[in-house]
Amino acid sequence: GYTIYNHMQFPDGSKAPGEISPAFLLLGQGKWLGIPISVILLLLAVAAVHVFLTYTKHGRQMYVTGGNEEAARLSGIRVKKVRTLAYIASGIFAAIAGILYASRVGSGQIDAGSPLLMEAVAAVFVGFSVFGAGKPNVIGTFIGAVLIGVLVNGLTMMNVQYFAHDIVKGVVLVLALAVTFYVLNRRRT
Repeated sequence: GYTIYNHMQFPDGSKAPGEISPAFLLLGQGKWLGIPISVILLLLAVAAVHVFLTYTKHGRQMYVTGGNEEAARLSGIRVKKVRTLAYIASGIFAAIAGILYASRVGSGQIDAGSPLLMEAVAAVFVGFSVFGAGKPNVIGTFIGAVLIGVLVNGLTMMNVQYFAHDIVKGVVLVLALAVTFYVLNRRRT
């Protein structure tokens, strides 16, 4: 339940002799050809997931299952298996993100990713509504994440108070949801 960092102090007052490996820190803090390694890994993951979801049978089955589970079941797709594999893939990507985040900040914290939840949800809905034209896709989510990152960075550079960041991100999320609702209703008519 404690934060792990170099030479951390134990409850009994002694200090841990170990240090976080420089090779581990290289994942989140290192660069290759001037590009951060974490960005390279992100681009590789986005490309791989896009190819998987768009051009493979299993990827299309995930789309169908997510869109209408009953229709997927009636068309012969093993819905429980597809859903289980989607959760496994989600867990693997969450674990990789946690490793990269720990490598970036140089410590291990239990709730380090908690403040990023609203940004993640906003990125998904911005990508879904605006760039995905009302359907889930990894490229739209990537662009939504970049836009939310630029927004948060801009707010920080403008010295906007921290509590106002959540308000602005909430407004962006509500706007993305409104656009999604509008696009989906327009398709139905």
